[in-house]
Amino acid sequence: MLENPLIQQVLFEIMDEDVVGFDVLSVLINTNEVTDDEISRQLDVKLNNIRRILYKLYEARLVDYNREKDEETNWYTYTWKPSLEKVPALVAKKMKNVLNGLKEQLEMEETNMFFFCSDCEIKFTFEDAMDSGFRCPQCGGMMYEYDNKKDISLLKEQINYLEDEFTKNPLFSAY
Repeated sequence: MLENPLIQQVLFEIMDEDVVGFDVLSVLINTNEVTDDEISRQLDVKLNNIRRILYKLYEARLVDYNREKDEETNWYTYTWKPSLEKVPALVAKKMKNVLNGLKEQLEMEETNMFFFCSDCEIKFTFEDAMDSGFRCPQCGGMMYEYDNKKDISLLKEQINYLEDEFTKNPLFSAY
């Protein structure tokens, strides 16, 4: 399941783009139940970093923990375990949001005329370009009509890819 690029992307975002998170998940999956301290030692990563990743995963409900108090030291030990059955639903929700955003962007691209400042590389709608007299508000340079056919084509490809993935991938069949 973790080999799926869509799942990897969503997990990467959940873990604040920290690739160590995948190592943490691997340890959790392979051991099924482990303390944060054991993960830290096994991966040779600072305990604070491991805990930060685990808390992010917990917020997404992708891991659970048990807390036990050591009666001698009065310290708590947290034992973590994976709870990855929620991953497909989480990814499906994220995919739907991305898909909706892409469809909105496609509609915007298809229903508007755009202008472009080649110096600043900023794209403007016709209305915004007209309001500024077809001069870039950043640099004052002249704006030129922008051909967005490639943008439209790319958006359609991305939408088709996500829709295909959503309908054909067995991970998402229930969603």
